[in-house]
Amino acid sequence: MKGAAAGLALATLAARAWALSGPEVYAQACAACHGADGRGAPAGSGITVPLPDFTDCTVSTGETTANWAGLVRHGGPFLGMSDEMPAFGDALTEEEIRAVLAHVRGFCTEPRYPVGDLNYRRPVFVEKAFPEDEAVLGGEIESARHARGYASELELETRVGPRGQIAASLPVGVVDPKRAPLRAGVGDLALSYRHVLLAAPNQASLVSAGAELALATGNRRHGLGAGTTVVAPQLLSGHALGPLVVQTQVRAELPAEPARADRRMLYRLALQLPLGPYKKCPVPALELEQSHALDARVHAATLLAPTLYLPLSRRGHVALGAGVEIPVAGTRPFDWRLGTFLLWEYRDGPFWAW
Repeated sequence: MKGAAAGLALATLAARAWALSGPEVYAQACAACHGADGRGAPAGSGITVPLPDFTDCTVSTGETTANWAGLVRHGGPFLGMSDEMPAFGDALTEEEIRAVLAHVRGFCTEPRYPVGDLNYRRPVFVEKAFPEDEAVLGGEIESARHARGYASELELETRVGPRGQIAASLPVGVVDPKRAPLRAGVGDLALSYRHVLLAAPNQASLVSAGAELALATGNRRHGLGAGTTVVAPQLLSGHALGPLVVQTQVRAELPAEPARADRRMLYRLALQLPLGPYKKCPVPALELEQSHALDARVHAATLLAPTLYLPLSRRGHVALGAGVEIPVAGTRPFDWRLGTFLLWEYRDGPFWAW
């Protein structure tokens, strides 16, 4: 909404003495800009920036309620967006804000899309359950007794339908053996699919299942791949428990040639404490990994990692993650491992929109 139209709507809303329903708030405060049908600015509105199409379910369900409520209260600049979106915090009650957001989400007619409130922040070492449109550049430094390794991995994730996601990732690594030349190259290309099995916003819970196929594109002799195809089925979940968020991952790694790679189970858990309701709020966490042998020659290890998720943009669509993983029980596959990532939720806006 722009200029006189915005001022008139705000004055009208502030002057009335009764609560409005979601459709009433939308008709009086939103429709002039976003269209009565939710598809965007109608002709003659004077809007000069692109507006979302609320009938697109990835738009109307993908954002968190807290982020949208902050946008309605404080206006576009609150999320790094245009100031043509005015602030309605002085004109609408919290009940009316919740009602109009529910109405906007109602423009999506496909109920199978999980709401963005279940899209908990990405852990560093634990994979998350929510299907997302993300580009993630990850990095690891691993220090062991006889060598040090450096790896970088680019992963692209794309939603498929209401509940699916496909992803592809390719690592590039450098191994620095002590008293030997450096070894560098490409690792194993991984392709994956995951699907939401349960989305329960009232219980703040999400459960997904999926599988990853890692192809032997790396060089096992140089420590840059498994040397065999590995299939990894997995079960993932995310849950909000009061102020905490718990994310879990159960993963089986099943190599085609067990003599080349370990057959094992991985049990991972991230215990997160978001420092505020918005996506731009930091999230410290403690992550745990427990391996379990499926072969007698494989030894179990317990790893613990303090981590931090740090959003870089006001809308929270660009973020850094970092943590240090340390063996605390069982074998010591390494002395320590530093994990990092740079994340971009590319459907939420350009990378530079901070």
